[in-house]
Amino acid sequence: MRLRGLVILTAAIAPALSCGGDGIGPRGNLCDTRHGAEVCVDRPEYRSSESILITTRNVSDRPIFKDACGTTALPVPDPGEDFRPRYNPRRHCGPGVTQTVVVERMVRLEPGASTRETLRLGYSPQDFFHVTVWLLTPDGEPAFDTPATSGVFVIFPGASN
Repeated sequence: MRLRGLVILTAAIAPALSCGGDGIGPRGNLCDTRHGAEVCVDRPEYRSSESILITTRNVSDRPIFKDACGTTALPVPDPGEDFRPRYNPRRHCGPGVTQTVVVERMVRLEPGASTRETLRLGYSPQDFFHVTVWLLTPDGEPAFDTPATSGVFVIFPGASN
């Protein structure tokens, strides 16, 4: 019975990890571009508690304002799942964060400019993830109802490599 379950599980996971076709998962492109921002992660795989190096580049023809408080790694929703991440600046700036603090900490990126930051993972279940980076208006409000995101990567539970 266990072997049959393993065969079924392997048959379900293998296409998702493949480097082509319609499977979900790391395909070698660790970047994605949305809302004029290209967001990249440095590796296709991480373990819980490791750090992710994130590069955000302005690929638009106008300045963009990158939030420094709400960047996070979130599981990739299943196909057809209606999941929209909510902007939450408390993630990195604390529960008492105000809009003034958000504006003080946001990063202005001119066209072609980029920034690098490190995001430390906590414990995470094994799953496919992407990093979400919120773009703001000059007064600190979300510029879009969805964040810019990185390409897809996988997190494995357990100790660091």
